[in-house]
Amino acid sequence: MKKRMTILLALLLALSVLIAGCAKKDDAKSDSKKDDEAKVEESSEQADDAKVDAETEKAETEATDAESAEESEASTDSKSDTKKKVAIVLPVDHLALNAARDAMMEVISAEFGEDNVEFIVKNANGDDSLLNSIFSEVVGSNPDIILPIATGPSQVAATTTKEIPIVFSCVTDPVEAGLTPSWQESGENVTGVSDMADIESIIDFALQLYPETKTVGIVYNSAEVNSQVQAALCKDILDEKGLAYKEGTITNTSELQQVVENLAVDVDIFYSPTDNDVASAMPAFQQVANKHNLPIFPGASTMVESGGTGTVGLDYYDLGLQAGEMVVRILNGESVANNPPETVEKVTMILNQDQVEALGIVVPAELEGEVEYVTTQEQ
Repeated sequence: MKKRMTILLALLLALSVLIAGCAKKDDAKSDSKKDDEAKVEESSEQADDAKVDAETEKAETEATDAESAEESEASTDSKSDTKKKVAIVLPVDHLALNAARDAMMEVISAEFGEDNVEFIVKNANGDDSLLNSIFSEVVGSNPDIILPIATGPSQVAATTTKEIPIVFSCVTDPVEAGLTPSWQESGENVTGVSDMADIESIIDFALQLYPETKTVGIVYNSAEVNSQVQAALCKDILDEKGLAYKEGTITNTSELQQVVENLAVDVDIFYSPTDNDVASAMPAFQQVANKHNLPIFPGASTMVESGGTGTVGLDYYDLGLQAGEMVVRILNGESVANNPPETVEKVTMILNQDQVEALGIVVPAELEGEVEYVTTQEQ
């Protein structure tokens, strides 16, 4: 009996151990399952976080791209807004003024790019009565700068606007013309480059070729301020040299031929200032002068190329380049006040080879190395 009880207790103990082992195994499985679930949940959370981060990064990238696009568009708009509007007004069509115009346009286009400059070019075609309406139209278009060529257009421009910067060219005496208070300071909104000629050098050059000269015929438009100034200077110089002179004045190009005919019988040579009307009618001037075997010594090299005999003068293309540089400085932010009027220092002794041959001129040997020869160009 006692033996059976011992066996029974052993069986109960073994069963108890077995049950405890199973319970522990189930707990382990449960813990393992929980760990697996926790790992899955953590992995899911990490995946969600990664997805959120990716979406956030994508949104930020898209926002940055959009901002860059807006900045690029704004930059393009800003560049478009900086397009320069430049108005140019000429009184008449002739070589000197056209050369100055072309040179200025080249300098401005080179600085800002052809696509970034809008040129408005007007020409009165010899009718000064049109200048007021031309400048009213020009000012109404609100250009960044106005470039009047020659004295007449410059004076009208200065009276039409006090706000828009004005850079004149081919103006002989801006002070006498009322454009600037002096040669050392600009006007309120006006400055530019003068074409003041060295008249004494021109007369001296003429006398080297025609040493027997006693009387000089002075031909110019009496309505042009720049021509009046140069004619007065020429008369003073001739007085100092003990030479006589006779004046022949015109008010338009149609009068030139008859005026020259009337003077031709009394003079030995002709002088003409840098006069726009005379310059535009040089072929007619040359025709009459050649008929009387008389030379013409004008104030500009382009007038020699149009039929004049010779001069000591500036090149109007060079003048235009210099004026163009001034325009660029002002368009880039410099004030008109910091750019006083300028003159062109470079001058050249010029002879028209066609006229030298036609008039039988003997050029002194001492001048041969200094003279630049040109031929007559059609206007």
